[in-house]
Amino acid sequence: MSKRILAVDDSSRLQETLAGQLPTVDFLVAGAVGGSQALDVLKTERFDVVVANHNMADFDGFALIEAVTTLNYSPSIILVCDDNPMTRQKIRDHAMAYSVDLLGTLSPPITRDLLISTLVDVANLGGSDLEGARSGLAESEFMRGLMTDGLSPVFQPKINVRSGKVSGAEAFARWNAPGGGLLGAGAVIKVAREKGYMDVLTYRMLELALQQQGKWRREGKDVPLSINTSSENLRKADFADVVSGLAEQFGVDPSMVRLEVTEADFEVDERVPLENLGRLHARGFGLGLDDFGAGFAPLMKLQSIPFDELVVDRTFLTRAGENETARIIFEAAVDLAKKLKLTTTVEGVETEAQLSLAKQVGADIVQGYLIGKPMSADEFLIWIEDYEDGVLVIPGLG
Repeated sequence: MSKRILAVDDSSRLQETLAGQLPTVDFLVAGAVGGSQALDVLKTERFDVVVANHNMADFDGFALIEAVTTLNYSPSIILVCDDNPMTRQKIRDHAMAYSVDLLGTLSPPITRDLLISTLVDVANLGGSDLEGARSGLAESEFMRGLMTDGLSPVFQPKINVRSGKVSGAEAFARWNAPGGGLLGAGAVIKVAREKGYMDVLTYRMLELALQQQGKWRREGKDVPLSINTSSENLRKADFADVVSGLAEQFGVDPSMVRLEVTEADFEVDERVPLENLGRLHARGFGLGLDDFGAGFAPLMKLQSIPFDELVVDRTFLTRAGENETARIIFEAAVDLAKKLKLTTTVEGVETEAQLSLAKQVGADIVQGYLIGKPMSADEFLIWIEDYEDGVLVIPGLG
């Protein structure tokens, strides 16, 4: 059976290249102009592989990797980019973090032999095998692992751009794969959403992250943590009590914990989420609005929810360096936070130029692969020690 390929670029050139080089008996090639159109197509049609230009006007490869995890199936990805080893490594790390099947990164010109060799694994898989190979995590394995040692939080450092000091970390979910290594958040969240276990996953992540935070505190390291919540938890009447109870159990000061929520957390019913967030704020927990700028609804939430931090959506930073309009919007988001007396965190800082831009517009906190990748608890402490001792130097910071 022929494999379906979706070619994504700012023009039809990539589609024409693939169609001209791939044997039609094995591959059917369709095209989409730009990332937004590609997502619309992927939501209505199934493709085995997406071959995309890493740098498009409205989308980049990182955003595409994140976007495919929201589909009800899991296409593989090939990204066309320059031959910069750092760029390629960042793409591979991002794909691993989201448990996306990245077949490879190709540099122009794309030759037929290179393209075929990259696609050979997909070409040899039957339809049912293709689904099974990418499901990543079975429901039974997920539930068993949640109650044992399956879930493993990792921590990505955050830096105050003015003082240059470590301002804390954000906790992310990883899964200990049976064969060794870690599966990214995408595999875990996919199963949790499909099977209705997002609340269970969030509670377990909160438990493990706060447990680690309490352990660090007993060892003399006070590390502020940002932890994501889910809409399912926010709509549970006892959520604030559960979070408070966990902080007390592990000896964590609520002021050292910031719970991050997104616009989607309020799409169904605002009443209970607002009550829970109000209780948590009253008890000293920090509240952050994540992915700010991804939609307009969050602006209205700033009137009624006691947020103390805005986390600017990473796509604004990516586009701000290439597009004047995007830069103006990025600056406006940071300026709005300042006028509301909120801390501004910019995610996705991956280059020295992006760090410089975040500093220029007045952001307070930065995080991203330039600062440090998500790492284990032990690795994070080593990272802090190396950074504070000057062994680790972050380009453009200082």
